[in-house]
Amino acid sequence: MLAFIRHFLFQFMRFSARHRLSLAVGLYSFTWASGALVLYGIGKSFSSSGTEGLRWGILDCMYMAAITLTTVGFEVAVDMHALTPEGQSALKVFLTIYTLTAYIVALYATGAIISVFVEGAVLQFFKRRRMDRELNRIEGHYIVCGCGTTGIHVADELVKLKRKVVLIDSNPAHLKHAQEHYPEAILLEGDALDDEVLAQAHVDRAVGLFAVLPEDRDNILLTVSARQMNTHMRVVVRASQFGNEAKFLRVGANSVISPNHIGGLRMASQMVRPIVVDFLDTMVRDHQHVVRFENVTLKPGGKADGKQLGDLGIFKNLGLAVIGVMRANERVEYNPGGSTVLYAGDSVIVITDPDRLNRLEALLN
Repeated sequence: MLAFIRHFLFQFMRFSARHRLSLAVGLYSFTWASGALVLYGIGKSFSSSGTEGLRWGILDCMYMAAITLTTVGFEVAVDMHALTPEGQSALKVFLTIYTLTAYIVALYATGAIISVFVEGAVLQFFKRRRMDRELNRIEGHYIVCGCGTTGIHVADELVKLKRKVVLIDSNPAHLKHAQEHYPEAILLEGDALDDEVLAQAHVDRAVGLFAVLPEDRDNILLTVSARQMNTHMRVVVRASQFGNEAKFLRVGANSVISPNHIGGLRMASQMVRPIVVDFLDTMVRDHQHVVRFENVTLKPGGKADGKQLGDLGIFKNLGLAVIGVMRANERVEYNPGGSTVLYAGDSVIVITDPDRLNRLEALLN
């Protein structure tokens, strides 16, 4: 019995707030109506002879069922003398069972209704307040404009990498989906093309913005507005049409991604070098170990500025192998040796997890 109750409660909590509210109100109404009907039937079937017809009308029965269901009691409302001895016995048996059942139903339904309203109003209020406070002090974050079929995957990757994320979308359904799957992200409902919404997301303090709205013309306008508000952050744009890449770059985008172009390259790579592609896929899809290709850019005057790679102890201290160095002039050195000298502006490329990435940042800078 206890196992059944636990299973029922578990399944109940998986329902949405609306379904739980409907179930609670329905159960409460059914218990009230069924109790009133039984009382009416008892009164009609067991009326004692000599009484002037039925003394319990429908309203009386509804009243008696209601005050029983709410555990108030109905001693004054019941006239036992209006019933035969058999009717009085039947009434007592029914009231005993009904009172116990009604008490349980009343507790359950009241608790369910209160929990739904607390969930839907109070919790939402405090959640909104918490997000507003986090928005006011956030910096060094990434803004994802559009949480549709592309933006939600961008958010997924950023959350895995433990980056601070603000999601902007005008569709409440998209934000609800994002909230259920990524509670760490800050959600902002509004039009990303509105400068006030971008200001509320503190685009001026962001390190990056993703323009993944459905239409290219909207992404172009978004890029222009965002670039005017923050000239230093990185802007990555999705282009539905590959030919629009030059337009995005002219208005301030740092990188333009065409899903069709990337998809075609991916299909070709899967055909000619499937092992490499599967290796990268396994890296991305492993939910237990978040490991990615990462880079740390050396700052002027940092610990690694002007030092040889072998003297930094990256492998000794962190167990990381440097697989490449991107020079400040964008020249790439693959598999650099220990005698490679690093300078400010160079980027060290490794395969690592978010925690060791922070330690590498501290070691180099």
